[in-house]
Amino acid sequence: MELFQALNVQGRVISALTLRETRARYGNSKLGFFWALFEPFAHITVFIGIFSALGRAVPLGDSMGLFMLTGIIPWLLYSNTVSNVMGGLNSNKSLLGYPQVMPMDITISRVVLEAATLFIVMLLFLAGFFYLGVRIEIDSFLQMFSAYALLILLATGVGLINAAIVPIYPSYQSIYSAFSRPLYFISGVFFTADFLQPEVFAAIDFNPLIHLIEWFRSGFYPSFQSHLYDPEYAVAVCVSVFALGLIVERVNSKKARQV
Repeated sequence: MELFQALNVQGRVISALTLRETRARYGNSKLGFFWALFEPFAHITVFIGIFSALGRAVPLGDSMGLFMLTGIIPWLLYSNTVSNVMGGLNSNKSLLGYPQVMPMDITISRVVLEAATLFIVMLLFLAGFFYLGVRIEIDSFLQMFSAYALLILLATGVGLINAAIVPIYPSYQSIYSAFSRPLYFISGVFFTADFLQPEVFAAIDFNPLIHLIEWFRSGFYPSFQSHLYDPEYAVAVCVSVFALGLIVERVNSKKARQV
């Protein structure tokens, strides 16, 4: 009975924190939710312009915009979640003065908001493409959901590890930012793994993001079956990083409460 009461309290705390984060992110600006739509729109528009200028054909399917969407959403889910988790405790440190609020509650609320926001953004873009006459046939919602969930685990784990390192080494945030930028170009956002030469793919095979984006697209496109991505490797890396992040968070939780 006490367990259910504790879970009920934690659920209400997380709900309240999520609502607070939503208001802070979208309620304090006249543009509000527009910014959540603008970021993927800007990425898609820029790459459509570049590929059109280069005369490049659509790597997959009939729509370059739809192809870019299936790469941008997973990438933004990863990068935005890492950023929000990494800075979550520092920007909400005053809330830890309340005994009901645990450091992990702040993390969960931010992850839930980011995952829900990008899922809604994806649905809105799909509706827009459908309205414009783009044919949309989704092969497997289960595969897409699996890749989406694993991206959340990976990003949360990396964010928790980073959140513990930054207070000790403040310059680490800049180092991580510089290191993560090249990931955008080697994670399959605007290409498929089959497009690469085997030796090139072997050089970036360590990157779990390219496996997860390939996985996501395999679930989206009925005609796409990537033979290069490794689901077992992606699962092993995501679960391992998430578990390590939880361990680091547990060790660091007492320090986080020091206001």
